[in-house]
Amino acid sequence: MTNSSTSRTSTLEVPQKSGESGIERIVVGFDASQSSARASRLALALSTPRSGRIWFVHASEADRRIAEPLTEEEIDIPSRAVLRTMEALVSEAKSRGLQALALIREGPPAEVLLGVAREVDAGLIMVGTRGRGDPSRVLLGSVSAHVVAKAHIPAVVVP
Repeated sequence: MTNSSTSRTSTLEVPQKSGESGIERIVVGFDASQSSARASRLALALSTPRSGRIWFVHASEADRRIAEPLTEEEIDIPSRAVLRTMEALVSEAKSRGLQALALIREGPPAEVLLGVAREVDAGLIMVGTRGRGDPSRVLLGSVSAHVVAKAHIPAVVVP
């Protein structure tokens, strides 16, 4: 950060996994919210051309507030819609010469994202500000707050 009496500038430098311009391995949390869609588009823009890899990750855990168990169809419908959207992101990434993969995993979203980032040796984690959780967490959702607090690599929260 540079301070002077006339201006204030801050810069974020993200470590790279290669010598090329861009970030080579990015994990993006995707929950079909507008902020996760913006995070996905930013990941596409920041990824290293030709050698970049992006993992679009959706994590879900059973809603413990539901009294009756859901049928397989009730469980699959939202997941299929999310998967279709993530597959479109994968297609866009591939059209840009990037490698991409859509993953749907079960478990607490923040822990799933952090685990995938470790598994693939990611250089960056990207999440939206908040998804479908508690609306009282206006600026930073519980998933993004947990990812930022526990990440072993840089994490970007996209509004």
